[in-house]
Amino acid sequence: MIETNSPSQFSSSIGGGKDSQEIVDFKKKWLENTHALHEDFSSQERKNPSLEETLYDSRADCKIEISKVAMHLSDNWRNGLFKQLDSLMDIDNWEDDDAPVTHKSFSTLLRMLTLLRPDCRPGLGSTSSGNIIAAWTKESSRLTIECLPNDKVRWVLSHFIDNIRESAAGEAHLTRLNIVLAPYNQKQWFSDC
Repeated sequence: MIETNSPSQFSSSIGGGKDSQEIVDFKKKWLENTHALHEDFSSQERKNPSLEETLYDSRADCKIEISKVAMHLSDNWRNGLFKQLDSLMDIDNWEDDDAPVTHKSFSTLLRMLTLLRPDCRPGLGSTSSGNIIAAWTKESSRLTIECLPNDKVRWVLSHFIDNIRESAAGEAHLTRLNIVLAPYNQKQWFSDC
């Protein structure tokens, strides 16, 4: 007579033996190691992106920020900012050791523009640490504002009053920028483009 295992006996024996447990353990370790290798590779890619990838990501983040305040900007302003960003962060014009424009600095710029509401779009530049710079020039008068994270700005200006050059510089919170610039007739840079 041939003995057969009933289905319940057969299924209870699967995975119950020493060999089966070794296979399960090996598979588990293999999956963990594969996952760890994948994570290491992915994190290496994130840690060491190429300059071109970094600039692309920074430019994309800035454009997304612009789209968040698009209702406050005319189509002309928005398209102009997009073109300025493309030009500013063109890899052919970028120094390898300069940091791309940071998200926090660019957010400060956009909030500043919505508070100041200038008619004239500023020229854009950046610092080696990734802060964006907005600059307005009217004849021989200049205003340059470095946008720092957390709605802080550094500003430098020079203008002429009765053919005498006057310069000033300071650091302020965005909410006070209009007040700080008021003695210097800030409208000379922001209107009559």
